[in-house]
Amino acid sequence: MQLFEAVFQKHRNRTVLAVLSAASLALLALPEPVQLNVARSVLDRFMSPLQRATTFIHDYADIRAENERLRRMVATLSLERVRLMQFRDERERLRRLAEFKEQQTRRLVPAEVIGRDFDRIQTTLVIDKGAEEGLEERMPVFSYGGLVGSLVSVFPHSAWVQLVCSKNHPVSCVDKRSRVIGVLEWRHRNLFEVKHVNALEDVVTGDTLLTSGFGGVIPKGYPLAIVTRASTSADGLSLRVDARSTVDLFSLEEVFVMTDEIPWDKSLFYDSADTALMRDVLLRRKRR
Repeated sequence: MQLFEAVFQKHRNRTVLAVLSAASLALLALPEPVQLNVARSVLDRFMSPLQRATTFIHDYADIRAENERLRRMVATLSLERVRLMQFRDERERLRRLAEFKEQQTRRLVPAEVIGRDFDRIQTTLVIDKGAEEGLEERMPVFSYGGLVGSLVSVFPHSAWVQLVCSKNHPVSCVDKRSRVIGVLEWRHRNLFEVKHVNALEDVVTGDTLLTSGFGGVIPKGYPLAIVTRASTSADGLSLRVDARSTVDLFSLEEVFVMTDEIPWDKSLFYDSADTALMRDVLLRRKRR
């Protein structure tokens, strides 16, 4: 063994060349399919670590770039939220000076959809929250995209929601851009028509329709639909306004019921959450 090691150390290059030559000749003597399998195995064994290292370097660079973008986004959103809070406070002060009623936000109760009933007249959902959670009839129900309906029946641990895609559930709406008032009525699936719009009113395709707040049941300013077409009707006196709901009303899985009003200065979302977010941002900056 020691003799072999001494010979190998003295003639290392020749020994390696001889071994590789013998291996090459042995490989050439094998059938072609076996040669391909051996070559793939050797290549995979030597290339896999290199590929993993290359992938790790690329992923690391992508993650760093994404983290930078997210940090900038968080900082921008945090500052923007501070500005919006200041605008909110200024707006409320002006409303008080003008002796307008102070606007309030609402508490949201999340609920899961546990049943649904679709027909050609009305569409209803069954949710897993009820009177025990403070729900009452006629309370508005929202999804992430906007208004979806209101409560029509409330039981101790469940409730029925009548969706806006029902023949007997018109909703007063206002054009976000031009402030034109109309009534949103259901036509088919997520498609609606805005009624009672004069031919001279300013409504165009792409306008966002919001809840008007008329009637005092559904609060003002929440998304309803997007205008898909606006054209003069056959009589020339009114506009034919078609719209599509901002929510896919036929695939809802969770909703939010608006319950009691909360003053803006008592709102967890606009105060404590903002403070916690800003604190996290500042801590990250200090660590860096």
